[in-house]
Amino acid sequence: MRDIRLVACDMDGTFLTSSRTPHPANIQAARNLANRGVIFCLASGRGIITMRPLLAELGQKGPLVSSNGALVTGLNNETVFEAELSSSITGVILDYAEAKNIHVNRYHQDSITFSQSGRFADLYASRTGLTPIIEPINSMRQSPATKLLFIAEPDQILSATAELQKNSTLKTTSLVNSEPDYLEFLPGGINKGLGLQELAAHLDIPPAHIAAIGDWYNDLEMLQWVGYPACVSNAAPEILQISQYKLPTNDEAGVSTFLNAIIEAKSEGIVLP
Repeated sequence: MRDIRLVACDMDGTFLTSSRTPHPANIQAARNLANRGVIFCLASGRGIITMRPLLAELGQKGPLVSSNGALVTGLNNETVFEAELSSSITGVILDYAEAKNIHVNRYHQDSITFSQSGRFADLYASRTGLTPIIEPINSMRQSPATKLLFIAEPDQILSATAELQKNSTLKTTSLVNSEPDYLEFLPGGINKGLGLQELAAHLDIPPAHIAAIGDWYNDLEMLQWVGYPACVSNAAPEILQISQYKLPTNDEAGVSTFLNAIIEAKSEGIVLP
């Protein structure tokens, strides 16, 4: 672990506690890691605007892998990579949402808009601290989108996922369940793994020198790509299976355990078993 130069870390369910606030031990460990010369990168399905407050708390300008890899910024907040959904794909997704009366969030650069007010808008706002800005679906049809997000009851999300995966128009679109009540739509091939690859190429760091920490299915490609995959013990079964390092839960500051081990390894040559 002495050769790790970059650590990518998921936010919700991983760096953040169940109350979706950062564990103080994780904050301190990330700061200490940066002081050792290791780059710490938050990698989340969240829009970039809701990631920046935590970034500021860490005392950093960047980097960030946001929107599940669709928007990546570098060490000085420069745009490294950005992808957008086509207007035709956006139209198909919004048609479905309108027909089923499903809440939609639209993401583009620093903007996140909500298709309607109500309990799902309030739920997202409570999770992220974001003040809702309403943009009706008809207006969303005319706006660029890095990604779209459905928020609904888990059973409706499962149903929508199954139905839309069969839609041939969306065969080149990535559908991601980033929470039980979320369904994300991303440009084809986009995921956290690809976003991290773009950042790593920008920083000239090979995967053998990169670690990643996650908990959920949208962390899969990222964990598969890096040299040091780790997860908190509250992770989904598939994530636990592919992770080399199993850490305490997000509520037990499992991230800090891993980061502190890297710091110790760099200081004293200690390697996790």
